[in-house]
Amino acid sequence: MKQGKFIKQARVHLPCVLVSFVLFSGCVSVQKANRVAPAGVSIQGSPGTPVEHVHVSNYGYYLFNCIPLFCGNTMTDSRGETVWFSNEVTLAKVQEVMLEEVRSRKCHVTEIQPYARSTCFFSAIPYIGNTLGILWFKEVQMSAVLVRPDAPAAPKGGVK
Repeated sequence: MKQGKFIKQARVHLPCVLVSFVLFSGCVSVQKANRVAPAGVSIQGSPGTPVEHVHVSNYGYYLFNCIPLFCGNTMTDSRGETVWFSNEVTLAKVQEVMLEEVRSRKCHVTEIQPYARSTCFFSAIPYIGNTLGILWFKEVQMSAVLVRPDAPAAPKGGVK
């Protein structure tokens, strides 16, 4: 008899726990693609050879679109973990992560594309929309192409 009661409670509580795990997570991710362009193809106006395409993103949840609840941590030593009550979902924080990647590769950066979005959880409800703007999802992304500088051309004719 007690086992049947436990199973009924587990059916109710397990989905709630799973939904809370999905909702209460923030993430910082750095994705890289090693093949930017085929050999011999250059990006117009780039100061060298394209090496890698890098995409950095961070997202989190906010109360009233301004009070941070939790989001991905952009700090180098704990990147990817969730941080509570800290505003890490900003273009400046994502740009810092991007610059760390650029410096670690000793490259130049070109073709920078930033993207920011805020979405209210209740925006799909007709006639209410953002007026119940209690819980918000924010996301900031940045992508760029890393370019290895070309070596300077040797002078022709030799040194006199």
